[in-house]
Amino acid sequence: MLTVHVVLGATVLLIAAARLAWRLATPLPTWAPTLTARERRLAHGTETTLYVTTFAVPVTGLVLLLSGDDDLLGVHVAAQIVLYAALAVHVGLVLKHQLINRDRLLGRML
Repeated sequence: MLTVHVVLGATVLLIAAARLAWRLATPLPTWAPTLTARERRLAHGTETTLYVTTFAVPVTGLVLLLSGDDDLLGVHVAAQIVLYAALAVHVGLVLKHQLINRDRLLGRML
């Protein structure tokens, strides 16, 4: 029987695949001029980490489900922790620019 957890994981995997396809098919805008070189590296690193972990979490969950073996449980949980940490850093960088620098970075992203 499929649980909500499994359906949610499958949905995340499908949305992640669609988002990655869109990201690869759409050219990126130039960097915002207000981002420092360090912030650009941080934004790129967190974006990459978000993509990797958005796939890693549901894939490790699927492997756990199909194998019935809990050996990957630590990897599954660690991927979720890394995902949330990268999300916090990415959102924090955007909020810094939106609320402190007031350079409307969020509007540029949307």
